[in-house]
Amino acid sequence: MGIRPARLAALLGLLAAPAAQAIERAVEYDFSGDFDVRTFNRDPGVGDTQSGFEQRLRLRGSLTLDDRVSLHAGVNLTNDTWRGDESAKAVEDEEPFTIGRTHRTVTFDYGYVELPFDDWKLRVGRQIANWNFDMTVSDDRRDRIMLLGPVGEDITFVIGGDQRQNTTYDDRLDDGYLVFSGFVGKTAGWSWGALLGHYIGDDERAFDGSYQPGYFYTPRSGTLVSPWAQGRLGPVEITTGAHYLGGGDAIFTNNTFAGFLRGGYQATPELLFEAQGFFNLGGSLIEPGFDSFSSLIHNSPRHNASATRIPALDLTGVGKGDRELGGIDQDFDRYLLALRGSYSPTDKWRLQLAGGWVRYDGLTRDLDEAEDVVFGDVQLSYQVTRSTRIWGTYGYAATSDLIPGVDSVDALSLNLRTEF
Repeated sequence: MGIRPARLAALLGLLAAPAAQAIERAVEYDFSGDFDVRTFNRDPGVGDTQSGFEQRLRLRGSLTLDDRVSLHAGVNLTNDTWRGDESAKAVEDEEPFTIGRTHRTVTFDYGYVELPFDDWKLRVGRQIANWNFDMTVSDDRRDRIMLLGPVGEDITFVIGGDQRQNTTYDDRLDDGYLVFSGFVGKTAGWSWGALLGHYIGDDERAFDGSYQPGYFYTPRSGTLVSPWAQGRLGPVEITTGAHYLGGGDAIFTNNTFAGFLRGGYQATPELLFEAQGFFNLGGSLIEPGFDSFSSLIHNSPRHNASATRIPALDLTGVGKGDRELGGIDQDFDRYLLALRGSYSPTDKWRLQLAGGWVRYDGLTRDLDEAEDVVFGDVQLSYQVTRSTRIWGTYGYAATSDLIPGVDSVDALSLNLRTEF
Protein backbone atom coordinates (compact mmCIF):
# COMPACT_ATOMS: atom_id res chain seq x y z
CA MET A 1 0.00 0.00 0.00
CA GLY A 2 1.35 3.44 -0.88
CA ILE A 3 1.62 6.34 1.53
CA ARG A 4 1.27 10.03 0.74
CA PRO A 5 4.68 11.74 0.30
CA ALA A 6 3.84 14.39 2.90
CA ARG A 7 3.23 11.74 5.57
CA LEU A 8 6.36 9.83 4.68
CA ALA A 9 8.43 13.02 4.68
CA ALA A 10 7.19 13.78 8.18
CA LEU A 11 8.18 10.31 9.32
CA LEU A 12 11.62 10.39 7.72
CA GLY A 13 12.18 13.95 8.89
CA LEU A 14 13.28 12.45 12.19
CA LEU A 15 16.44 11.31 10.42
CA ALA A 16 19.52 13.38 9.68
CA ALA A 17 19.55 16.21 7.14
CA PRO A 18 21.23 14.20 4.34
CA ALA A 19 18.19 11.91 4.31
CA ALA A 20 15.96 14.92 3.69
CA GLN A 21 17.92 15.68 0.52
CA ALA A 22 17.15 12.18 -0.73
CA ILE A 23 13.43 12.74 -0.06
CA GLU A 24 13.44 15.72 -2.40
CA ARG A 25 14.72 13.50 -5.22
CA ALA A 26 12.41 10.57 -4.55
CA VAL A 27 9.71 9.98 -7.13
CA GLU A 28 8.01 6.92 -5.62
CA TYR A 29 7.35 5.75 -2.07
CA ASP A 30 5.96 2.59 -0.59
CA PHE A 31 5.24 1.79 3.07
CA SER A 32 3.74 -1.36 4.55
CA GLY A 33 3.85 -3.56 7.61
CA ASP A 34 2.06 -6.13 9.73
CA PHE A 35 1.15 -6.76 13.36
CA ASP A 36 0.73 -10.27 14.79
CA VAL A 37 -0.57 -11.52 18.12
CA ARG A 38 -0.93 -15.20 18.96
CA THR A 39 -1.55 -17.47 21.87
CA PHE A 40 -0.41 -21.08 21.86
CA ASN A 41 -0.38 -24.28 23.89
CA ARG A 42 1.90 -27.14 22.89
CA ASP A 43 3.01 -30.50 24.22
CA PRO A 44 6.40 -30.93 22.52
CA GLY A 45 7.06 -34.39 23.95
CA VAL A 46 10.13 -33.14 25.85
CA GLY A 47 9.63 -31.32 29.14
CA ASP A 48 6.41 -29.72 30.30
CA THR A 49 3.52 -28.33 28.30
CA GLN A 50 4.28 -24.80 27.08
CA SER A 51 1.85 -21.92 26.62
CA GLY A 52 1.90 -18.16 26.27
CA PHE A 53 1.20 -15.06 24.17
CA GLU A 54 3.52 -13.53 21.58
CA GLN A 55 3.41 -10.38 19.48
CA ARG A 56 5.35 -8.77 16.65
CA LEU A 57 5.19 -5.43 14.80
CA ARG A 58 7.15 -4.99 11.55
CA LEU A 59 7.52 -2.03 9.19
CA ARG A 60 8.78 -2.12 5.60
CA GLY A 61 9.50 0.71 3.21
CA SER A 62 11.09 1.54 -0.11
CA LEU A 63 11.78 4.65 -2.12
CA THR A 64 12.84 5.10 -5.72
CA LEU A 65 14.95 8.11 -6.69
CA ASP A 66 14.69 10.03 -9.93
CA ASP A 67 17.75 8.18 -11.28
CA ARG A 68 15.89 4.83 -10.79
CA VAL A 69 18.06 3.78 -7.84
CA SER A 70 15.84 2.30 -5.13
CA LEU A 71 16.32 1.63 -1.41
CA HIS A 72 14.51 -1.11 0.50
CA ALA A 73 14.50 -1.71 4.27
CA GLY A 74 12.55 -3.34 7.07
CA VAL A 75 12.65 -3.23 10.87
CA ASN A 76 11.13 -5.18 13.73
CA LEU A 77 9.73 -2.65 16.20
CA THR A 78 8.83 -5.33 18.73
CA ASN A 79 9.08 -9.11 18.75
CA ASP A 80 8.36 -10.42 22.22
CA THR A 81 6.40 -12.71 24.49
CA TRP A 82 3.94 -11.25 26.97
CA ARG A 83 5.63 -11.15 30.38
CA GLY A 84 3.24 -9.08 32.46
CA ASP A 85 4.94 -6.69 34.86
CA GLU A 86 8.34 -8.01 33.72
CA SER A 87 7.75 -6.95 30.10
CA ALA A 88 10.57 -4.37 30.20
CA LYS A 89 13.13 -6.91 31.38
CA ALA A 90 15.58 -8.23 28.80
CA VAL A 91 15.38 -11.99 28.36
CA GLU A 92 18.07 -14.00 26.59
CA ASP A 93 16.04 -17.04 25.57
CA GLU A 94 15.04 -17.70 21.97
CA GLU A 95 12.38 -15.20 21.00
CA PRO A 96 9.19 -15.79 19.02
CA PHE A 97 8.70 -15.60 15.26
CA THR A 98 12.34 -16.51 14.56
CA ILE A 99 14.35 -19.74 14.57
CA GLY A 100 17.70 -19.59 16.32
CA ARG A 101 17.73 -15.78 16.37
CA THR A 102 17.17 -13.44 19.31
CA HIS A 103 14.90 -10.58 18.17
CA ARG A 104 13.17 -8.91 21.10
CA THR A 105 12.78 -5.19 20.49
CA VAL A 106 13.81 -2.79 17.69
CA THR A 107 16.08 -4.65 15.28
CA PHE A 108 17.21 -4.32 11.67
CA ASP A 109 15.42 -6.90 9.52
CA TYR A 110 16.77 -6.26 6.03
CA GLY A 111 18.09 -3.42 3.90
CA TYR A 112 19.58 -3.18 0.43
CA VAL A 113 20.10 -0.84 -2.51
CA GLU A 114 19.08 -1.72 -6.06
CA LEU A 115 21.04 -0.16 -8.95
CA PRO A 116 19.66 -0.23 -12.53
CA PHE A 117 21.85 -1.08 -15.55
CA ASP A 118 19.44 -0.87 -18.49
CA ASP A 119 17.25 -3.97 -17.99
CA TRP A 120 19.57 -5.47 -15.36
CA LYS A 121 19.55 -4.82 -11.62
CA LEU A 122 22.31 -5.06 -9.02
CA ARG A 123 21.19 -5.59 -5.39
CA VAL A 124 23.66 -5.09 -2.55
CA GLY A 125 22.88 -5.55 1.15
CA ARG A 126 20.86 -7.79 3.46
CA GLN A 127 18.04 -9.30 1.43
CA ILE A 128 15.01 -11.56 1.93
CA ALA A 129 15.67 -14.98 0.39
CA ASN A 130 13.19 -17.70 -0.61
CA TRP A 131 13.61 -20.60 -3.02
CA ASN A 132 11.82 -23.77 -4.05
CA PHE A 133 8.60 -23.35 -2.05
CA ASP A 134 10.42 -23.08 1.29
CA MET A 135 12.27 -26.37 0.82
CA THR A 136 15.70 -24.95 -0.08
CA VAL A 137 15.48 -21.42 1.41
CA SER A 138 12.63 -20.25 3.65
CA ASP A 139 12.17 -16.55 4.46
CA ASP A 140 15.86 -16.18 5.29
CA ARG A 141 17.94 -12.99 5.43
CA ARG A 142 21.13 -13.13 3.35
CA ASP A 143 24.07 -10.70 3.29
CA ARG A 144 24.21 -10.73 -0.46
CA ILE A 145 25.40 -9.21 -3.74
CA MET A 146 23.15 -10.29 -6.61
CA LEU A 147 22.81 -9.36 -10.29
CA LEU A 148 19.67 -10.27 -12.23
CA GLY A 149 18.26 -9.50 -15.64
CA PRO A 150 16.43 -10.87 -18.70
CA VAL A 151 18.16 -13.33 -21.03
CA GLY A 152 15.14 -14.28 -23.12
CA GLU A 153 11.39 -13.92 -23.31
CA ASP A 154 10.03 -14.46 -19.78
CA ILE A 155 13.41 -15.79 -18.57
CA THR A 156 15.56 -14.08 -15.93
CA PHE A 157 19.15 -14.96 -15.06
CA VAL A 158 20.46 -14.45 -11.52
CA ILE A 159 24.02 -14.66 -10.20
CA GLY A 160 25.43 -13.68 -6.84
CA GLY A 161 27.07 -14.55 -3.58
CA ASP A 162 26.17 -14.66 0.10
CA GLN A 163 28.49 -14.34 3.08
CA ARG A 164 27.19 -17.10 5.32
CA GLN A 165 29.78 -17.05 8.14
CA ASN A 166 32.27 -14.59 9.63
CA THR A 167 33.09 -15.77 13.13
CA THR A 168 36.00 -13.37 13.75
CA TYR A 169 36.92 -10.23 11.82
CA ASP A 170 40.67 -10.80 12.10
CA ASP A 171 40.62 -14.34 10.71
CA ARG A 172 39.40 -14.83 7.16
CA LEU A 173 39.95 -18.60 7.33
CA ASP A 174 36.76 -19.10 9.33
CA ASP A 175 34.65 -17.22 6.73
CA GLY A 176 32.03 -19.07 4.70
CA TYR A 177 30.40 -18.16 1.39
CA LEU A 178 27.75 -19.44 -1.00
CA VAL A 179 28.08 -18.47 -4.67
CA PHE A 180 25.13 -19.22 -6.92
CA SER A 181 23.57 -18.75 -10.33
CA GLY A 182 20.25 -19.73 -11.80
CA PHE A 183 17.25 -19.03 -13.97
CA VAL A 184 13.57 -18.32 -13.37
CA GLY A 185 11.05 -18.21 -16.16
CA LYS A 186 7.68 -19.04 -17.59
CA THR A 187 7.17 -21.39 -20.51
CA ALA A 188 3.89 -22.65 -21.99
CA GLY A 189 1.99 -21.60 -18.88
CA TRP A 190 4.46 -23.23 -16.47
CA SER A 191 6.57 -21.24 -14.00
CA TRP A 192 9.97 -22.76 -13.29
CA GLY A 193 13.36 -22.14 -11.77
CA ALA A 194 16.75 -23.80 -11.41
CA LEU A 195 19.56 -22.91 -9.01
CA LEU A 196 23.19 -24.06 -8.81
CA GLY A 197 25.22 -23.15 -5.74
CA HIS A 198 28.65 -23.90 -4.31
CA TYR A 199 29.86 -23.44 -0.73
CA ILE A 200 33.32 -21.97 -0.18
CA GLY A 201 35.39 -22.07 3.00
CA ASP A 202 38.90 -22.81 4.25
CA ASP A 203 40.14 -25.97 5.96
CA GLU A 204 41.16 -24.46 9.27
CA ARG A 205 41.76 -26.37 12.49
CA ALA A 206 42.32 -25.54 16.12
CA PHE A 207 45.82 -25.15 17.53
CA ASP A 208 45.99 -28.85 18.42
CA GLY A 209 45.13 -29.85 14.84
CA SER A 210 41.55 -30.93 15.56
CA TYR A 211 38.37 -29.65 13.96
CA GLN A 212 36.16 -27.56 16.23
CA PRO A 213 32.94 -25.61 15.64
CA GLY A 214 33.65 -22.05 14.53
CA TYR A 215 37.07 -22.83 13.07
CA PHE A 216 35.75 -23.69 9.61
CA TYR A 217 32.64 -23.45 7.42
CA THR A 218 30.97 -26.84 7.73
CA PRO A 219 29.35 -27.25 4.26
CA ARG A 220 32.51 -26.08 2.48
CA SER A 221 33.15 -27.54 -0.99
CA GLY A 222 29.54 -28.73 -1.11
CA THR A 223 27.37 -28.30 -4.20
CA LEU A 224 23.68 -27.36 -4.21
CA VAL A 225 21.26 -28.05 -7.09
CA SER A 226 17.63 -26.98 -6.72
CA PRO A 227 15.04 -26.93 -9.56
CA TRP A 228 11.28 -26.37 -9.29
CA ALA A 229 8.21 -26.05 -11.51
CA GLN A 230 4.55 -25.12 -11.19
CA GLY A 231 1.75 -25.35 -13.74
CA ARG A 232 -1.42 -27.16 -14.73
CA LEU A 233 -2.09 -30.62 -16.14
CA GLY A 234 -5.73 -30.43 -17.13
CA PRO A 235 -7.75 -29.50 -14.04
CA VAL A 236 -4.90 -30.26 -11.61
CA GLU A 237 -2.33 -27.67 -10.52
CA ILE A 238 1.06 -29.33 -10.15
CA THR A 239 3.84 -28.04 -7.89
CA THR A 240 7.13 -29.91 -7.70
CA GLY A 241 10.68 -29.32 -6.55
CA ALA A 242 13.96 -31.18 -6.07
CA HIS A 243 16.99 -30.52 -3.89
CA TYR A 244 20.50 -31.99 -3.99
CA LEU A 245 23.34 -31.22 -1.58
CA GLY A 246 26.61 -33.14 -1.50
CA GLY A 247 30.28 -33.28 -2.34
CA GLY A 248 31.47 -31.45 0.76
CA ASP A 249 34.68 -32.30 2.58
CA ALA A 250 33.43 -31.54 6.11
CA ILE A 251 29.66 -32.09 6.38
CA PHE A 252 27.51 -33.43 3.50
CA THR A 253 30.34 -35.59 2.21
CA ASN A 254 27.61 -37.95 0.96
CA ASN A 255 25.07 -37.32 -1.80
CA THR A 256 21.75 -36.17 -0.33
CA PHE A 257 18.50 -35.82 -2.26
CA ALA A 258 15.07 -34.41 -1.45
CA GLY A 259 11.97 -33.57 -3.43
CA PHE A 260 8.22 -33.25 -3.44
CA LEU A 261 5.24 -33.51 -5.79
CA ARG A 262 1.98 -31.75 -4.94
CA GLY A 263 -1.31 -31.68 -6.80
CA GLY A 264 -4.34 -29.47 -6.25
CA TYR A 265 -7.84 -29.96 -7.67
CA GLN A 266 -10.53 -27.25 -7.39
CA ALA A 267 -13.59 -29.48 -7.27
CA THR A 268 -15.99 -26.54 -6.81
CA PRO A 269 -15.48 -22.81 -6.20
CA GLU A 270 -15.73 -23.61 -2.48
CA LEU A 271 -13.82 -26.91 -2.28
CA LEU A 272 -10.11 -27.58 -2.94
CA PHE A 273 -8.40 -30.96 -2.59
CA GLU A 274 -4.61 -31.35 -2.36
CA ALA A 275 -2.28 -34.33 -2.13
CA GLN A 276 1.50 -34.51 -1.89
CA GLY A 277 4.44 -36.81 -1.47
CA PHE A 278 7.84 -35.81 -0.08
CA PHE A 279 11.16 -37.60 0.41
CA ASN A 280 14.53 -36.77 1.95
CA LEU A 281 17.34 -39.26 1.33
CA GLY A 282 20.72 -39.20 3.05
CA GLY A 283 19.96 -36.37 5.46
CA SER A 284 19.60 -33.43 3.10
CA LEU A 285 19.27 -29.96 4.61
CA ILE A 286 15.56 -29.08 4.29
CA GLU A 287 14.38 -25.65 5.42
CA PRO A 288 11.89 -25.35 8.31
CA GLY A 289 9.22 -23.52 6.30
CA PHE A 290 8.25 -26.37 3.96
CA ASP A 291 4.47 -26.93 3.93
CA SER A 292 3.95 -30.46 5.18
CA PHE A 293 0.15 -29.91 5.61
CA SER A 294 0.76 -30.24 9.37
CA SER A 295 1.08 -27.30 11.79
CA LEU A 296 3.45 -29.47 13.88
CA ILE A 297 5.90 -30.43 11.13
CA HIS A 298 7.91 -27.60 9.51
CA ASN A 299 5.53 -24.83 8.29
CA SER A 300 7.79 -22.46 10.23
CA PRO A 301 9.82 -20.06 8.01
CA ARG A 302 12.95 -18.65 9.60
CA HIS A 303 11.56 -15.15 10.19
CA ASN A 304 7.95 -16.16 10.69
CA ALA A 305 8.38 -19.13 12.99
CA SER A 306 5.34 -21.02 14.23
CA ALA A 307 4.79 -21.53 17.96
CA THR A 308 3.29 -24.97 17.27
CA ARG A 309 6.28 -26.48 15.48
CA ILE A 310 7.58 -29.68 17.11
CA PRO A 311 11.35 -30.02 16.42
CA ALA A 312 11.32 -33.79 17.04
CA LEU A 313 9.11 -34.22 13.94
CA ASP A 314 11.40 -32.36 11.53
CA LEU A 315 12.07 -33.78 8.07
CA THR A 316 15.55 -32.30 7.75
CA GLY A 317 18.96 -33.91 8.24
CA VAL A 318 22.70 -33.23 8.51
CA GLY A 319 24.22 -35.72 6.08
CA LYS A 320 27.47 -37.53 6.74
CA GLY A 321 30.59 -35.85 8.07
CA ASP A 322 34.26 -36.41 7.55
CA ARG A 323 35.71 -38.94 10.00
CA GLU A 324 38.08 -36.26 11.30
CA LEU A 325 35.00 -34.47 12.62
CA GLY A 326 34.30 -37.27 15.02
CA GLY A 327 32.78 -39.83 12.70
CA ILE A 328 29.44 -38.09 12.14
CA ASP A 329 27.16 -40.60 10.42
CA GLN A 330 23.65 -39.18 10.17
CA ASP A 331 22.38 -40.88 7.04
CA PHE A 332 18.67 -40.27 7.65
CA ASP A 333 15.82 -40.94 5.22
CA ARG A 334 12.39 -39.32 5.54
CA TYR A 335 9.14 -39.95 3.63
CA LEU A 336 5.80 -38.13 3.80
CA LEU A 337 2.37 -38.67 2.23
CA ALA A 338 -0.40 -36.20 3.03
CA LEU A 339 -3.90 -35.06 2.00
CA ARG A 340 -5.63 -31.74 2.63
CA GLY A 341 -9.09 -30.38 1.94
CA SER A 342 -10.05 -26.69 2.06
CA TYR A 343 -13.67 -25.51 2.25
CA SER A 344 -14.53 -21.82 1.80
CA PRO A 345 -18.32 -21.32 2.06
CA THR A 346 -17.83 -17.53 1.82
CA ASP A 347 -15.01 -15.11 1.05
CA LYS A 348 -14.45 -14.69 4.80
CA TRP A 349 -14.44 -18.26 6.14
CA ARG A 350 -12.07 -21.13 5.36
CA LEU A 351 -11.82 -24.57 6.97
CA GLN A 352 -8.87 -26.87 6.30
CA LEU A 353 -8.62 -30.54 7.28
CA ALA A 354 -5.42 -32.47 6.68
CA GLY A 355 -3.88 -35.80 7.53
CA GLY A 356 -0.81 -37.76 6.65
CA TRP A 357 1.88 -40.31 7.35
CA VAL A 358 5.62 -39.81 7.91
CA ARG A 359 8.29 -42.49 8.05
CA TYR A 360 11.50 -41.69 9.93
CA ASP A 361 14.08 -44.17 8.66
CA GLY A 362 17.18 -43.79 10.82
CA LEU A 363 17.01 -42.15 14.23
CA THR A 364 19.66 -40.29 16.20
CA ARG A 365 19.69 -43.00 18.86
CA ASP A 366 19.81 -45.87 16.33
CA LEU A 367 20.49 -45.44 12.61
CA ASP A 368 19.00 -48.90 11.93
CA GLU A 369 15.69 -48.04 13.61
CA ALA A 370 12.60 -46.72 11.79
CA GLU A 371 9.35 -45.28 13.13
CA ASP A 372 6.03 -44.30 11.55
CA VAL A 373 4.08 -41.21 12.60
CA VAL A 374 0.46 -40.42 11.69
CA PHE A 375 -0.77 -36.82 11.96
CA GLY A 376 -3.99 -34.83 11.67
CA ASP A 377 -4.52 -31.10 11.43
CA VAL A 378 -7.43 -28.62 11.59
CA GLN A 379 -7.29 -24.93 10.68
CA LEU A 380 -10.18 -22.45 10.75
CA SER A 381 -9.73 -18.93 9.37
CA TYR A 382 -11.95 -15.83 9.37
CA GLN A 383 -11.21 -12.66 7.36
CA VAL A 384 -12.52 -9.99 9.73
CA THR A 385 -11.79 -7.07 7.37
CA ARG A 386 -9.63 -6.57 4.28
CA SER A 387 -6.64 -5.94 6.55
CA THR A 388 -7.22 -8.32 9.44
CA ARG A 389 -7.50 -12.10 9.71
CA ILE A 390 -8.06 -14.41 12.69
CA TRP A 391 -7.29 -18.13 12.52
CA GLY A 392 -6.83 -21.09 14.79
CA THR A 393 -4.91 -24.34 14.36
CA TYR A 394 -4.85 -27.68 16.09
CA GLY A 395 -2.33 -30.35 15.23
CA TYR A 396 -1.97 -33.90 16.54
CA ALA A 397 0.61 -36.61 15.83
CA ALA A 398 0.74 -40.20 17.06
CA THR A 399 4.48 -40.52 17.55
CA SER A 400 4.72 -44.21 18.44
CA ASP A 401 8.31 -44.72 19.68
CA LEU A 402 9.84 -41.81 17.74
CA ILE A 403 10.07 -39.87 21.01
CA PRO A 404 10.93 -42.32 23.83
CA GLY A 405 8.09 -42.64 26.33
CA VAL A 406 5.74 -40.32 24.40
CA ASP A 407 2.76 -41.75 22.52
CA SER A 408 1.58 -38.48 20.98
CA VAL A 409 2.17 -34.74 20.75
CA ASP A 410 -0.24 -31.92 19.98
CA ALA A 411 -0.41 -28.12 19.81
CA LEU A 412 -3.01 -25.44 19.25
CA SER A 413 -2.82 -21.74 18.47
CA LEU A 414 -5.07 -18.72 18.00
CA ASN A 415 -3.64 -16.01 15.75
CA LEU A 416 -4.48 -12.45 14.71
CA ARG A 417 -2.74 -10.59 11.88
CA THR A 418 -3.27 -7.06 10.58
CA GLU A 419 -1.49 -6.03 7.38
CA PHE A 420 -1.20 -2.44 6.17
